[in-house]
Order: sequence, then C-alpha cells, then structure tokens
Amino acid sequence: MLVGRNREYGYFEEYMKRPGSQLVVFYGQKFLGKTSFLLDFCKDRPFSYCLARPGCKGWLEKDLDQAVSGLHEFSAEGKKILIVDEFQNLSKIEAFMPFCLKLMEQEQILIILVSSAINWVESSMVKCFGRNAVRINGFYKLKELSFGAVCRLYPDHSGNDLFILYSILGGIPGLWNFMDMDKEIRENIQENILSDRSYLRHHGYLYCMDGLRERGVYDTILASMAKGNIKLNDLYQTTGYSRAKISVYLKTLMEQGQIEKVYSIECPGMENTKKGIYEISNRFTAFWFQFLYPHERELALMTTEEYFDQYIKEGLSVYCGDYIRKAVREYFLLTGVMPPERKAVSDRFVGKKHSIDIVWKTEKGYSLVWCRMYKAMTTYEDYKELVAAANEAGINAADYYLVSYINFDEKLVLESRVKENLHLLTLEDIMKVFD
Repeated sequence: MLVGRNREYGYFEEYMKRPGSQLVVFYGQKFLGKTSFLLDFCKDRPFSYCLARPGCKGWLEKDLDQAVSGLHEFSAEGKKILIVDEFQNLSKIEAFMPFCLKLMEQEQILIILVSSAINWVESSMVKCFGRNAVRINGFYKLKELSFGAVCRLYPDHSGNDLFILYSILGGIPGLWNFMDMDKEIRENIQENILSDRSYLRHHGYLYCMDGLRERGVYDTILASMAKGNIKLNDLYQTTGYSRAKISVYLKTLMEQGQIEKVYSIECPGMENTKKGIYEISNRFTAFWFQFLYPHERELALMTTEEYFDQYIKEGLSVYCGDYIRKAVREYFLLTGVMPPERKAVSDRFVGKKHSIDIVWKTEKGYSLVWCRMYKAMTTYEDYKELVAAANEAGINAADYYLVSYINFDEKLVLESRVKENLHLLTLEDIMKVFD
C-alpha cells in the first residue's frame, strides 16, 4: 500500500464492494502518482490497463480493444477493473462513452477514467459527453501528499531537510523521484534543478505550464505574482493586461491547481481584511518563477554553484519560511491541539496591516499561530505584533503560539513563563512529530 493514500484506497474499495458496474473519473495534475496508485490498488485483482496515447482514431480504438480483450482472460466471477489512462484523448471519438456503457451492461466492471487534464475534466468533459455524462458514478481529484506522508516516505532523513525540499517540490511524488536523497539540499538544487543535464532544468517549465495555452500571458502573471504582486489591481498595474483578462487567466490557474485565492476568516474585524489576494500554491511553480524564470540568461552563462550563491542562497530561507504554515498546521492536527480538520473557507486572518498564519476556535476561544521562519530568533516585538494582529481581527485570543526557526529572545521566554496562554515552539519542536 502506497504511503499517504489511505483515503484513496478506501474510496475505490467502496466501488469494488458495490453491486453492478460503475464508472469513475480519477484526475489530478501530472506526477501525482495516479497511475502508480491504481496499479497498486489493482494488484491481485482482475484488471486491464489502456494508455490512450495521442494518435489517430484507429490506433486509439485498437489500444482500447486490446485492453478490453485482456479482461476476457479472467474468470467471469467477481468485479473486474478497466483503467483508461489519459482518457481525454479518446473523448473526440463519439463511440467511446457508448462503448463503456455497453461494457458495463455486459459484466460487472469498474471503469476508471484517468486524466491529467484538470481544466478539461472540470470545464469541458460533461459538454463533450453530453447526456452520457450522467452515467458517471463518481469523481475523485487526487491531491498532493501531506508533509507527514513525505516524512514517512523518507524516514531516514531529517525533518528540516525534508521540509526544505517539500517547500520546493510540494507533495508531488513524481518530482521527488528526480532528487538524489543521498545528497545535500544545495547539491540537489544544483544538480537536479539548475544543471543543464537535469530533467527538471529542461522540462520543469513544461510541467508548470502543462495544459495552459498562451503561455506568455501566464508567464507574465506568475512572474509578477512571484515578485509579490498578489492583488488583482497590482497585477493590472504590473502586467498591462486588463482586469477582465487577468481574472479569466487567474481562474484557469486556480482550476489547474497552480494558484489559490486567499480568504480571511470571518471575524469581528472583517473591515480590516484584505480582499482579492492570490498566491502561487504549486510549490515547484513558485520556486521556478521566483528563482529561475527572472534569471534564465544568467543561468545559461554561469555555473550552477555561482548561480545558487548569487540568486538562491540568500532568498531560500525566506521562501521556505513562507510555506511553513502548512507543516505547522499538520503539527497541530497531529498533536490534537487543533480540532480535526473540517471544511472551512479559511483558517487564516489576512489583515491590511497584519496577518495571522493559523486561527481556530474552540469552546475555550480562539487560538492564534504565528510563524517567523525568515529569521533565526523570534523576539518579544514579534509577540506584540501578533497581539496587534489579534486586535486588528477583533479577536480575544485564548492562546498564542509563536513558531521560530531556531530560538527566542530572553524577554519573550520570560513572558511565556508568566503567561500560560503564550506557547513557544521552534522548527525543531515541530519536526519531531514527523520524525
């Protein structure tokens, strides 16, 4: 069983237990391990696999027929599985869906249609299949692995090193496969991202832009966002595109899982919150447009060592620090301090003057978390700023949590000894939960 995919195993196991035949769409961005997961799930089960490669109608139909023929080799008892990978390439063949539906009538079968074309699945698929689309029994969008799952995948590596790589690669298993886990962070970046001989140096941009047209427009928007222009008006001012055009492209980037719109929690101080904020959520895309895209000319002329020292070394800790929120949130969930994860618009406060990284509410009151990873020592002044942020949000906090990269100044430590609701955590404390 693959690490971090328990929910997915349970989802498809339910369909295997249901009587009759079903058809499920399983989709998500490239390198998430969709195919690897399904092949592992189907191990020791009667299944057949079809990869719908781009090609002429005759080739596609032949590949599909061969996969279906493979199912006939199994006994008639029990439910069989047919996996059709990158099925969007078959969508233009009108007979494809009728073929699937007829197959479902002939025997007990679970047909799993797999796709990396997120935007097509969410925006065009139903229109393409017409009324036959109502026969689809379920949709499952595969997400990235959590930080905890990555730590379980690499139990012999330090949590700190894994967090730095997680900040660069996110929970995309396929990207981790291009790293050499026996090497230091610097070596991995130089040899497996910056080097002209590495796969990611040549194909990393294509991964970021997969499924997107008019790449020049997306390049401009993402590069501007990587510089800190995260409001619609800021993007309008820096790119020269109209607000209407930018909004359309932002919507597509959100559908592709490249960016997200940031909302603030509902709180008494809602009039003090920022609205219309966007962030690059795909970590490799964020890394690419912050550290590689602006200096591609220099990367071609310099050695990887020179480039790392000049353009990455100083900014890497700040870049990773901006992402610590996700790992810290997992920490509080795993330790039981934060209530079990629930559906909510946001668990952040994004104020006009201050922001709070994580906020949750219990019967006791609000708990506030502030992460300061861009400097080694968190100070008493940082604590005062967190209190100011709480005042801006109109929140009367029951507990304050400050997370520091290494340590805290003496005044803040003394304050925490006096106040029972002030809790100090270092990155090392957080990582112990994942080791």
